[in-house]
Amino acid sequence: MKNFTVLVLLVLLVFGSYDAKAQRAYEEGDKILMAGISFGTYGYGYMGSRSGGMVPLYASLEFGIHEYFSVGPYVGYASYNYDWGFGRYSWNFLSVGAKGSFHYVPIINEAFDFDLDEEKFDFYISLFLGYENRSFSGDDFGFNYGNEGRLVFAPVTGFKYNFNPQFGVFAELGRGAFGYATIGVSYRF
Repeated sequence: MKNFTVLVLLVLLVFGSYDAKAQRAYEEGDKILMAGISFGTYGYGYMGSRSGGMVPLYASLEFGIHEYFSVGPYVGYASYNYDWGFGRYSWNFLSVGAKGSFHYVPIINEAFDFDLDEEKFDFYISLFLGYENRSFSGDDFGFNYGNEGRLVFAPVTGFKYNFNPQFGVFAELGRGAFGYATIGVSYRF
């Protein structure tokens, strides 16, 4: 977790030369890096006690291709280790694919005569389409799950709050790269 935090801070410092003019939280032409951790993971081990591993990490890079739409790649990684007395085993997960998002704050403001601050708030609906691979390793105690992969098709609803035109935080609900909830930071460059 410490390495992940250092990596995020380093990326933000390297790309820290941003023109801080007033603009919407999402606009066509944007390049937005999002990095976070996921919660509410599912089915990754059923017996014994978790003895370590890495929480699910997630990162995506979105490119604003339209006033309301962005697309880009995502990647996620997680690992879990288990020890149940007479045997140990571990799982490693890698998820990669594409994410498409529909950003709708301007539509809400216009349709319902709301006054949401479009410079600070970004509500969006995303669709993840990718491939998830899980690999198993462990003591030979009768279970060998091998490696397997599957396609991921996952809808997500998200919210992003920008502290300034460059930095923000986000939260997503729905089956994303790994979990059912993801929180993190965003950086526009």
